[in-house]
Amino acid sequence: MKPFFLAFVLVLSFQGLSAHAQHVEAFFQRTDAFLKSAVNREGLVRYAAIHQQPDALQALVRELAQFPLERLQSRAGQKAFWINAYNLLVIHGVVQFYPIQSPKDVPGFFNKRKHRVAGRLLTLDQIEHDILRKQYPDPRLHFVLVCAAKSCPYLIPEAFVPDRLEAQLEKRARAILNDARYVRVDTGRKTVFVSEIFKWYESDFLQQARSIIEYLNRYRTTPVPSGYAVRFIPYDWSLNEAPVPKVNHGMGRSLQNFTPSTMLQRGEMEIKLFNNLYTQTAYFDDRGTRRDQGGRSTYFTGIVYFLTGFSTRINAGIDVYFKSVRNGPAGSSPLSVFQFASGADARTAVALIAPKLKLVPFPAFTRLAMQIQLLIPAAQDLQGLRGERPFLEYDDIQWWTQFFYDYRFTPEVYLYLENGLYLRFDRKDPALLTPIKAIFNYLPTPRWTLYFQGELAPTWEGLGWSNYYSQLGAGVKFFLRPNFELESLVTVFPFGKNGGAGQTYNFGIRWVR
Repeated sequence: MKPFFLAFVLVLSFQGLSAHAQHVEAFFQRTDAFLKSAVNREGLVRYAAIHQQPDALQALVRELAQFPLERLQSRAGQKAFWINAYNLLVIHGVVQFYPIQSPKDVPGFFNKRKHRVAGRLLTLDQIEHDILRKQYPDPRLHFVLVCAAKSCPYLIPEAFVPDRLEAQLEKRARAILNDARYVRVDTGRKTVFVSEIFKWYESDFLQQARSIIEYLNRYRTTPVPSGYAVRFIPYDWSLNEAPVPKVNHGMGRSLQNFTPSTMLQRGEMEIKLFNNLYTQTAYFDDRGTRRDQGGRSTYFTGIVYFLTGFSTRINAGIDVYFKSVRNGPAGSSPLSVFQFASGADARTAVALIAPKLKLVPFPAFTRLAMQIQLLIPAAQDLQGLRGERPFLEYDDIQWWTQFFYDYRFTPEVYLYLENGLYLRFDRKDPALLTPIKAIFNYLPTPRWTLYFQGELAPTWEGLGWSNYYSQLGAGVKFFLRPNFELESLVTVFPFGKNGGAGQTYNFGIRWVR
């Protein structure tokens, strides 16, 4: 019985080892299949498509969390595993917060956000520096670890595998160091321009060569003369995203993560209709005391927004403001403004035409956007100074510069901030406003967004405020489709000076294609 029992145990052990080996091999196969579908021929990543169908990536991330690393006996196998883990988790990190313009848009993307890998909680920096660079020192790692930026080495549509790892690393080094995106030789200036990777990790390369140029020439088909100066190409941190295809006249990115700081891509268009009903029966006087005004004033503003993308750094468009006002008794209905009447107590007009330019002023801060807008009056006597008609809008040209920024706490929670500089060109009474707005957003499901906003908008006269208003509100957005949004918002004006003490009711529709 003993020989039989021993043979039985050996068979079970062999089957167990075989099963583990098959599991390990299957991981590399599934990673290879995923990368073939996720990466295009130029080495750019199809983040939009992955965001819409994340199942394959999520399955790989779950597999990474419990991966039996001890079953990889060879250093080449372990090294290949960690390279793939890094690249997969970078893609996963982008998709979690998508759409973003850069991995730097996500706070702590590399050094604070932790991922479970082989039973350990690790940041991307820990995988790169504490594991790969320390335990498997090899300067060629810098040609295969892809940090989701355009200046990173481009990603290849295949997994790194143990039995071919050396050949893959050699091939990547040769490809990168003969690519003008990473190495440019200027014979006239006797200078070689190289990726900033060589600046940040110079010590890694100098472990195998006496100089950067000597290391380059190990792989260059056309060697760089040894006497050339070395300069560095500024790093482009914008997202290494493949162009988003237009499918069924819709865009590949979900609007839920869009904020005013999000830029449209080249060829994308945004059309938005936002309706604002403001009504008041009281006001704040020059001391900030709330007073009854003895009647009701109601304003309706319908704004048609149009914006198109020329690049991820430059958008342009135009807004059209349709306005109506109705003054009446305190007990009158605010909805009477929708009669769009004209007379001593009511008027309606297309009030403003506003061309605008939106841009990212600093490439390293892609979640900070700036918009410049010129508001041009489109009708006569909008202030009602000549015909004793109610005020509808200012008669002067207005210049509005806004800065937009959002900060991501988690994929479901972010804070959006807006600061403006609003100048009205009135020769007799010019005005400067500096509104500040903060909106806290929560995304409970892929189809709903809840948000709460606060705003303070002072008007300056000299070094002090001549008047100001405050606004608090709560809103909800519902996404009928990833590119089609409905929005509702209610706000109140709790305190102020020389301003209204009313409330607003808002409804918006937004479509991007």
